[in-house]
Amino acid sequence: MAGGVASRPYVTSLSVINNGVSTPVITNGTTTPPPLVNGAVTTVVAPFNLCAAGQTPASGVCYSTPNRVGLTVGYGNDANVGMDFSNPNFPVVPVINANSVIDMTVAMNTLGKSLGWTWVNGDLLYWQTTDLGQADATVHIKFKPASFPWVTFPQGPGPTCTASPPQNCDIQKADAELLTANLVFSLDNTLNSPDSAMAGTVFATQDAVMGYLTPGGSALAPSLDIEMASSHTKSDGSPQLGPLEALVPAATLLNLYGILPADATSAFTTTRGGDSGTNGTPTYTPWTAAVNGSDGLLVNVNDITFSVPKYHLRSKLKHLTTYGNARGGKTTIRARGARCSKKNKCVVSLYNLGRGKKLFVAHKALVLKNYLQTRPRMSLVVSSARVHRGSRYLLVVHSAAKHRKLRASGLGKVFR
Repeated sequence: MAGGVASRPYVTSLSVINNGVSTPVITNGTTTPPPLVNGAVTTVVAPFNLCAAGQTPASGVCYSTPNRVGLTVGYGNDANVGMDFSNPNFPVVPVINANSVIDMTVAMNTLGKSLGWTWVNGDLLYWQTTDLGQADATVHIKFKPASFPWVTFPQGPGPTCTASPPQNCDIQKADAELLTANLVFSLDNTLNSPDSAMAGTVFATQDAVMGYLTPGGSALAPSLDIEMASSHTKSDGSPQLGPLEALVPAATLLNLYGILPADATSAFTTTRGGDSGTNGTPTYTPWTAAVNGSDGLLVNVNDITFSVPKYHLRSKLKHLTTYGNARGGKTTIRARGARCSKKNKCVVSLYNLGRGKKLFVAHKALVLKNYLQTRPRMSLVVSSARVHRGSRYLLVVHSAAKHRKLRASGLGKVFR
C-alpha cells in the first residue's frame, strides 16, 4: 500500500489482563515494529486483498487500496510470529489464555478516514472509537482470544471461506482449533463512504474462519447483513458451533435506522439466511460509553451452525413517511404511518440530528417531547431556530398509555 509500513495502522498501547492484574506490553507504540523476542507478546499489522503493481482490480481477484488491514496479536517465534496461544512453541510472557483480556489501542494513522466496519476473532468486551472520519482516528478495544478453526483449502476451484464476502465454505471438518486474537479493519469505500453511518461498527465471531458485513435494504427499510464462514465440524467431529456479537453504535441506530439507543432493545429482529442451519435465540443488550466504551446495541446470537450463515438485522417498527418545510420562521413537519387515533392515542418526540453529513456522529437535540397525537396524519410546527432548513430530524412515536410502547419512527430532512 502507498507509504508502506509508515502509513499503516499501528498499536499505541497493549496490556494483557489476567485475574484482574494488568501487564503492559506496548506503551507509546509507533509504526516501527518492536524487536521480536521469543515468547514475548507482539503484534503484526498487514494489508491484504490488494492488487499487485500493474494488476487490474476485479471482484474476487484483488482490490484497490485501501481494502482490508489485518491486525494479529501473537508472540515471538524465532524469526516469525506465532499466533496460537493454546499451543505456543515458547512460553508466552505475559500469559495469554482463553480467559485473558487484551486491552489495546490502535492508531489508524493515515487510514482513519476510510474506516468502515471491523471484524474481531474474539469475545468483544469494550469498543471505543475516537476522531472517526479523520486520518488519525483511533480504536480502543478490550476482548478475549477465541477459538479459530484451522482448515486446509483444496487447490483449484472449491471453498471460498475467506472471500469478500464468503460464498462457499463447504468443508466438513477442521484440521485443528487454535486460540487466536486478531482483527480485520474494512477500508473499502465502495461499501462505506467516509461519511457513512456504518463507520465504527464492529462485530466479533468465535469458531469462524472469517466474518463480513454488508449494508443492505433501502433508505426506507435499511438493514445489515453479517456473514460468517467455518467448517461443519470441529477437528474431533463434533458440531462447529459459534457465537456472533455485533455492536450497532448509537450513530448507526440514529442515522441509519432512525431509532433511539434507549428504544433499541425492542426495535430489532434478526433472521438467518445463507445456508440452512440452526442457532440460539438472538438477544439485544444495551451498551453504554461508561461501561462498554460506546453507546449502542449489542446483538448476540449463540450456537450457530455452519458453513456460511448470513444474519439479517432490520427494524421491526412501522416506518413513518415524513417531510419538513421551513418558511417564515416556522418549520412544519408532517408525517403519517403511526396509526394514531382518538382510541389509540400517541405521543410524538422530535429530535434535530443536525445539518452535517457526518452520519457516524451520534448527535441529537430534543426539540419536542411526548406531543399528544390523536390523528393518523400528524403536523408539528416548531421554530426554525430549533430545526433549520437543511437539518435532518428524527420522529419517534410511542403509545400514550402508561407503558409508552414504541410504535414507529422515521427520518426526514427539512426543505424549503
